[in-house]
Amino acid sequence: MTKKKKTCFYLDTTVAGFEKTQLIIEDYAYWFKTDELTQLVLFSSAGHPSDLKSFLKSSRLLSLPGITFLEKAVPPEKLHRYYTKKFLLNEWVHYQKDDIFRLYKLYCPLNKDISFDNQPISIQYDIRYHERRTDEYRGYSPEQTLHIRSALDFYKPETIIDAGCGSGAQYFYLHRTLERLQIHYTGIDTSRFQIMKAKDLYSSPRATFQLADMTSLDYHDNTFNLGFSESTLLFCSDPLKGLRELNRVCKNGFFASLYTIKGNPVHLKPFKKGAFYHIDTAAPWKYYNKITPNVYKIPDYAQTIKLANTFNHICVIQNDTDQFFEPLGISTVNLFFFPAAWYHPSKLEKFSFHPLM
Repeated sequence: MTKKKKTCFYLDTTVAGFEKTQLIIEDYAYWFKTDELTQLVLFSSAGHPSDLKSFLKSSRLLSLPGITFLEKAVPPEKLHRYYTKKFLLNEWVHYQKDDIFRLYKLYCPLNKDISFDNQPISIQYDIRYHERRTDEYRGYSPEQTLHIRSALDFYKPETIIDAGCGSGAQYFYLHRTLERLQIHYTGIDTSRFQIMKAKDLYSSPRATFQLADMTSLDYHDNTFNLGFSESTLLFCSDPLKGLRELNRVCKNGFFASLYTIKGNPVHLKPFKKGAFYHIDTAAPWKYYNKITPNVYKIPDYAQTIKLANTFNHICVIQNDTDQFFEPLGISTVNLFFFPAAWYHPSKLEKFSFHPLM
């Protein structure tokens, strides 16, 4: 097997100075995980800034496996070893926050067997692509956010969270309402490519986009007044944990939906792992797990209802009109979660009862 080549970033801290070096180190730690085939090499041409040494000693970032810190200054005759590298970050004279990943995605797109980001289907979740389509393959429509806009007018929240925001498509349809009501929007997603698209397209004083996993949110209880999640729960590592976290961080409830399976059907037992059935719709007649990014984790109905009964400020509605998995012989019980104070059947007349809208 061919060994994958590591991508190495280099930074002359003497030239970059403390503030830029600190920013780049923090950017590296944010965008690249310990299992990435990347490395950041910190060297100096005339000694590291003294405040940088103090920062590194007090920071745990330096302990990341991907960061290498060369303490001794590199002599002039050996500097060519670093100044001839493609990814010499201090040559980015106007380096801005997150540029390390912008550079990476330009030169080193992820292999398609690593992430959903490189799959062709991810294009349809890019609002710029969507706006150019006029056919039935469009991924979004303004109608999908009608219920959320209605709730924003009802609650007039100060803060909301979009769990699984992608490249900002839902924000695109909500931003006028958000601006009118002066609401701060936070979008989170596990996809680095999608978050970078959203940052470049929509970041503003009232819109924040962050890398985060909805099954383990780094926010205090009731951080947000309201929340929603669209086409995300069934793709995350644990849909029920995702629901539990949304309930924890959202003070007045949230919008979410998912397919569930009732009664533990015998023909689906081979695909049950713990509380979930792992169904790969891109290989429907083989069910090979991890073939594509379209492996749905469908939770057990009884466990989902048991969890939902512990939620405050939530109304759970069942509507089984959309049977997405019917061609595979799989019947689902479809559950929709709405903020309780807002909910009334008349408010859903234009809402599509599809767990994956």
